[in-house]
Amino acid sequence: MEKKYKIIDSLCYLPTEEVMIDLIASLPPQMAGYLRDVFGPRVAPIFGITAEDLYNMKISLPIDELKDKLRPMVQPLVTPIEGFIKQLDEMGVEKALIFNLDESTPSGITGLPNDYYADIVNKYPDKFIGVAGIDPLKGMDAVREIRRSYDLGLRGIAVRPFMFKIPPHDAKMYPLYSTCVELNIPIWFHLSINYSTHTMEVERPIYLDIVAQDFPELKMIAGHGGWPWVEELVAVAWRNKNIYIDIASYLPKYLGMPGTGWESLIRYGNSILKDKILFGSTWLFMGLSVKQLADEVMKLPLKEEVKQKWLYENAKNLFDL
Repeated sequence: MEKKYKIIDSLCYLPTEEVMIDLIASLPPQMAGYLRDVFGPRVAPIFGITAEDLYNMKISLPIDELKDKLRPMVQPLVTPIEGFIKQLDEMGVEKALIFNLDESTPSGITGLPNDYYADIVNKYPDKFIGVAGIDPLKGMDAVREIRRSYDLGLRGIAVRPFMFKIPPHDAKMYPLYSTCVELNIPIWFHLSINYSTHTMEVERPIYLDIVAQDFPELKMIAGHGGWPWVEELVAVAWRNKNIYIDIASYLPKYLGMPGTGWESLIRYGNSILKDKILFGSTWLFMGLSVKQLADEVMKLPLKEEVKQKWLYENAKNLFDL
């Protein structure tokens, strides 16, 4: 008999038509190569095209025309919200964190508003936690958007530093942090390799250490495990109690595989950091379901009680569920 266990997915995609189209149409042009080299090979065949075709559509078509062309293609991936909730329930997913990104200043593209995600959270509060996309280059308008999104029901913000070409300890980020502390909500950072035309350097985990000294009350989530700077992130999270680590966007089986660079996360995540690791699926990009990815975590060389912390308890504590 299959063992049942509870899951909180700390980084989950919604399979609605609007989100499926937005993920491609609103992808920053700086990341167009991602469609050809990373996302496309897994997803484009489902659309009935090649990854190269998807890339060419992105770089050549006006956004409205691109959306029209994508609408019939994405239908095999589309699931109505009620159907998706049923799937999550069947997989043992108690809560899922759904997130938005706002990179309109560097990309020149306006994607789905935070209101879209807030509407879903407010309609299904027992299943979803919502995180707002915030563009730090918008200055005080970014602060106002954090407050507005909080009033709408969203309980965190998300930023990819590489898209803005600023590290987390840049002065432009500090008004966001003080607002998050005031509202007692976490900030999620992309903190790993990226597939854009921008540098990776601004996402070194050591920069979170600087932020943590200035904002010891700020709850921070280092997204994607900090790979390839895993040891650096382990040290930063060990030193700062307000820093958490999610393992989204990497197949969990590789975390336990020697030579992949994850050895220190497994070692310390099984002991001193056992309360700091969060499971996130980003299942749409992984080619596996949330449950299949969680099953891979259950096979990692971790103590049984630690596995449940990674999959459920740590996120429950972080989000005060």
